Amino acid sequence: MNVEVAFVGDVHGNVNALRGLCDLLTSRGGPHMVFLGDYINKGSESAAVMRELLEQSRNGRATLLAGNHESVLREAFEAENLTAFLKMGGAMTIRSYVNGRVGADVLREFRASFPSEHLEALRRMPQTYETDDLIAQHLPPPASVKKFRISGHLPVGKLPRVGRNFAQLDTGCGDKYGRLSALLWPSRDVVQVDARGAPLIE
Repeated sequence: MNVEVAFVGDVHGNVNALRGLCDLLTSRGGPHMVFLGDYINKGSESAAVMRELLEQSRNGRATLLAGNHESVLREAFEAENLTAFLKMGGAMTIRSYVNGRVGADVLREFRASFPSEHLEALRRMPQTYETDDLIAQHLPPPASVKKFRISGHLPVGKLPRVGRNFAQLDTGCGDKYGRLSALLWPSRDVVQVDARGAPLIE
């Protein structure tokens, strides 16, 4: 049994990168994956990303934490107002769910195309994954926390920032040349794929 845990940075609608990273982790023994949020927006395949992640979660292979993009989408549905969601790039996500051009009533079409399973998943996503040694969440935990702190959210360039007591894993996935990164715990090894899902070796 693999006791490692892989913490995965922001995916942002790139299903090829997600599949490539999952395959890479499987080749390393299939550690449990903790995704740090921001699965949607930016890239063009948010609906496919959500389907893949929910399948991994159902199979017990993944824990899905909420990112700010998921939280804003959930709030948009609850308030029946897409304004804030659209301001953060939600149009790409809407197109991925409605499969093409959107008519005048965007909210109605989006809701009709958004599976109830996906909405329930948004509502269930925890904010934090915590053990005796570490705390992981989308936003960086405060420096006052006396555990190893793992986060996404803040783009840090091509390589994750890994310090003595923290790791920041958002390496721009969803952008044209962005990467998807994972930190393996407790080894603290880093693995990455490019935007096409091909493994990278630095």
